[in-house]
Amino acid sequence: MEHYLYFGEGAGADAAGDAVMFPASKFIGVEPVSATTTGIFFRSALGDVDGGGGAGDKIVVTHADTHATSGSYHRAKAIAEAMAELVNAGPHKAGTMTTVIDMDTAAHFTPIATIAASDAATFAIAITLDS
Repeated sequence: MEHYLYFGEGAGADAAGDAVMFPASKFIGVEPVSATTTGIFFRSALGDVDGGGGAGDKIVVTHADTHATSGSYHRAKAIAEAMAELVNAGPHKAGTMTTVIDMDTAAHFTPIATIAASDAATFAIAITLDS
């Protein structure tokens, strides 16, 4: 049994690329993309990471620029911590799905919900699937 992670862009989940669910075992990592974006990367269902020139399957989270704020850090750290918690949830999560970020219902995994609440004006995600 697998633990699944759900992401929804906020476009109604009624078309390709509006929402996606990944097995936790396909998680690759998290990295800051810019001062206001963080990438969450997954191994592509096509069996490759970059599809010959892309960036695999990824979720780009847009958030406030906090990397230069005294006593703060880039949002990538909190997002990475949340993803580590999710993918290491243990055997009791097998066969379940966890909503990580759902912009349609504003339901977010608790550590990410804190970011979404404080960055409400800028918080969003974009889903890009390898093709």
